[in-house]
Amino acid sequence: MKNDSWSLAVEMVSEFLRKPARLSHLMERLPPDLDRGTRRTCQSLLYGTVRHLSLLQKALGECLRKRPKPPVMACLLVASLELMQRPENKAKIVHFAVGKMGRRFGPPQKSLANAVLRKVSLRLPELLSGGADTAEDMSWRYSHPQWLVQRFLDQFGKEDAQALLRWNQREAEVFARWQGEPEPSGALDETQWSGFFRVRREGWAEVERLLQEGRLYVQNPGARIAPELLAQGFSGGRVLDLCSAPGGKSLLIDSLLGPELEEIVAFDLAGPRFEKMLENLRRYRSRRIRAVAGDVESLSPEALGTFEAVLLDTPCSNTGVLQHKVDARWRLKPEDLQALTELQLRFLKRAAPCVADGGALIYSTCSIDREENEAVVERFLESAEGRGFVIESGVVSMPWVHGHDGSGAFRMRREGPA
Repeated sequence: MKNDSWSLAVEMVSEFLRKPARLSHLMERLPPDLDRGTRRTCQSLLYGTVRHLSLLQKALGECLRKRPKPPVMACLLVASLELMQRPENKAKIVHFAVGKMGRRFGPPQKSLANAVLRKVSLRLPELLSGGADTAEDMSWRYSHPQWLVQRFLDQFGKEDAQALLRWNQREAEVFARWQGEPEPSGALDETQWSGFFRVRREGWAEVERLLQEGRLYVQNPGARIAPELLAQGFSGGRVLDLCSAPGGKSLLIDSLLGPELEEIVAFDLAGPRFEKMLENLRRYRSRRIRAVAGDVESLSPEALGTFEAVLLDTPCSNTGVLQHKVDARWRLKPEDLQALTELQLRFLKRAAPCVADGGALIYSTCSIDREENEAVVERFLESAEGRGFVIESGVVSMPWVHGHDGSGAFRMRREGPA
């Protein structure tokens, strides 16, 4: 396909339909010399289509006799997204898509596209104006798997579940944090969270320069919660940051703690994310962070010693960050949650021996699911490895309430021997 944004987006949507993948990985396949504007438009079409996938599929499904193969369906989906976003330009959008499909697939698919997209342009406003009271209706209206919608309803109730689903359907804002003292910038707007700024779309060129200079770090304000819990009452010593790549939380901890901090050991598996962390630590000229490659499953105090504070930012379901990780909802399966909670508990048990007497253990997820947050902490405290720990505080931030990514963070302190 040609290197225009529409064709590239269609190609990636087609790949996603064959096998749901991380959209960031699909974006990495774009030609490296692609200009910024084309890349941005391509990303908007890709993310928008996946964000509204069930709604678009429902509208198309009502107008198709049978589901076409992924390349054809991808064209229809991207065109349908444009019809939803810019209904005032429906004639132009249909004409453009029909021409594209005719040149690629031939006259039969050209005729199909013309008939189907004209019907979809009328059906989409009707679907968008209707209500959504059941889990099934909410699933297609807000484009989430039905099992996940039902889980939100069970945990949060109908009003909050719908607020969460609506939040996830909004295009994610980009936030960034200054490394050091902030300075005036036309590319950034202040926020209610100290040190965090909202990035203006038109200011991205300046932001990229500041990122390259190591003065600005792209980070959502929700990421501050666990490091702030760690900083509370920290009186000195060493910090262990587990599952730390690509290094954003380590850098934030470094900025929060004063001269009493001896060092931060940033620990994660060797691989591309670890290499990215090494690059970030060099760019941001961190002198108190030491990166160590390893597996949490084999973590031991004999190798690294003990620490006055340990942060475990564990792998999770990402239910708190579905607004910008729009592919995660389609990759997550019900059985994944059980496997994740067992992994999270194992990681906590491995982290515990690395906490010095009187030290703090902070457990963190980017999930808002109780089973991955409070329930895992409760199971840990009831285990042999959790003996001697007491919980001091805990926070679960809800994105539709707090206005940033959702997360869970819990601070425990060792008050007795292991």
